[in-house]
Amino acid sequence: MHQRSRCLVGLLALVCAVVLATGCGSEGSSEGDGSGVGGEGSAGTSVVGSGEGPAEGDDSGWAGDDWLDPVGCSNGDFVKNRHSRSSLIGDCEALVAFRNALMWQHIISDLPEFRFDPNWGDSDISYWERIEIQDGRVVSIDLRAHLTESLSGQIPPEIGQLDALRKLDMRDNWAIEGPIPPEIGNLAELEELYLSRTSLSGEIPPEIGNLANLKSLGLGGTLLSGGIPAELGNLTELEGLFILETDITGEIPPEIGDLTKLGSLVLRDNKLTGSIPPEIGNLANLVKLDLSNSPRSDGDNQLTGPIPSEIGNLTKLKILDLSGNRLSGPISASLGNLASLEWVSMTRNELSGEIPPELGNLSNLTHLNMDHNDLYGEIPPELGNLSNLATLSLGSNRLAGEIPSELEDLTEMNWLNLRGNDFCGDVPEGLYRVNEFFIQDDPSDNPSLGSPCEQDTTGDSQ
Repeated sequence: MHQRSRCLVGLLALVCAVVLATGCGSEGSSEGDGSGVGGEGSAGTSVVGSGEGPAEGDDSGWAGDDWLDPVGCSNGDFVKNRHSRSSLIGDCEALVAFRNALMWQHIISDLPEFRFDPNWGDSDISYWERIEIQDGRVVSIDLRAHLTESLSGQIPPEIGQLDALRKLDMRDNWAIEGPIPPEIGNLAELEELYLSRTSLSGEIPPEIGNLANLKSLGLGGTLLSGGIPAELGNLTELEGLFILETDITGEIPPEIGDLTKLGSLVLRDNKLTGSIPPEIGNLANLVKLDLSNSPRSDGDNQLTGPIPSEIGNLTKLKILDLSGNRLSGPISASLGNLASLEWVSMTRNELSGEIPPELGNLSNLTHLNMDHNDLYGEIPPELGNLSNLATLSLGSNRLAGEIPSELEDLTEMNWLNLRGNDFCGDVPEGLYRVNEFFIQDDPSDNPSLGSPCEQDTTGDSQ
């Protein structure tokens, strides 16, 4: 993903250089003069521009000082009735600076064509697209890209002047690059901040921790690096935190445990290290916890240590994904307290010990994957109580003993993986009714299957 975004930025820079070399001023006028910014749903019309673009054939055009000067905000061209809407003048000037820092690209065939439609700057600010005004202030900017149009450039520091802003959405603009300006921390009223799937780089500014009203933060699919700042723990109104598929490194700060309103915590496919902080057990409203690493991603989470028993306090949790890390030690019996759990994956770790029979209490569970670990002992018959279970994967461990007949009671199960272990005795006949049942690929797989069970199944002698 990161490679794709870097290639795209390089391609856009090359094309822009060619366009500039042939004269942007005259060629660009056929598509609309001025600089432009657009968002999803703009129907081919860009969102940012100037009302005083260059004359046709003027090569100096949009790069001149007059073009970039935020005229019209204080003289009444862009802010009508300016004496009664004086607070909007500053917002208008910040939007013009925003316009001048970004470039709108309209994709035709496989190459970008740069257009500058005069939309942010040719009329009263109340009619500018993709912004929302309430009580004389700009409260929302929605510049999310779509398949044929996107933005390039950097987010200017002037964004921090829009201190009444409640929503900023710039998702899917792959050619937006550079750092997140620290001035974004001035947006005290901000509730939604989405910068995902861009080429933003550098560290997450700790000033984001000043956004006391923030409810949702999305920074996934970027080139961001450095650590997760502890200041994010100040965002006590946060309900969704999504930092995924980045180059973020370091440990998960324990201050995350202060986000007690958090419903979704997604930190997958990064380069995180260290242990899972036990303070995560304070997130009483958490519904989804995803700290995983996909084997096909660019990320490489390498969380180590045990699964903290405090996770057993998350009684509202429905999704728990810890797969693809280096977690070790036993599976905590406290997970049996999570009566709301529906989906659990701990695959591709270094977990050891026996499967706790308390997992049989998870009556809402539909998916349980614990393959590719170092689990030993027998399958607890209590797993037969999971009446809603559709997927059970315990392959590539050191499980042994007889396969409990109680698994035949799992009538909803359509996937069962038990290969790569050392089971003995006979396979319960009812399991052959499972649509996808994997038990023995070759004679070396579960080699004692069909033979009397005589060996020690505790794992101590193996």
